[in-house]
Amino acid sequence: MININRNVTIVVIILVLVVIAGYLVWLRSKFQAPVSPSAEVQVTATPSATSTASPSATPGVKEATRSTTLKSATSSSVRR
Repeated sequence: MININRNVTIVVIILVLVVIAGYLVWLRSKFQAPVSPSAEVQVTATPSATSTASPSATPGVKEATRSTTLKSATSSSVRR
């Protein structure tokens, strides 16, 4: 019979703690300052330069070209 009373006491204490926690959350929401909407950042597309193929003005002259390689950052090359 003692175990039943002890279990009931533990359940009642847990329920009281849950009710108090719920009340505190509700109370906090009542006095919390309203969240004002932050200034939205507008992202505008910037015009990018496009290259078009055009005939060379002087025939027989080759344009200089360069090859580029993209290097990706790896964990060994990044300092922390």
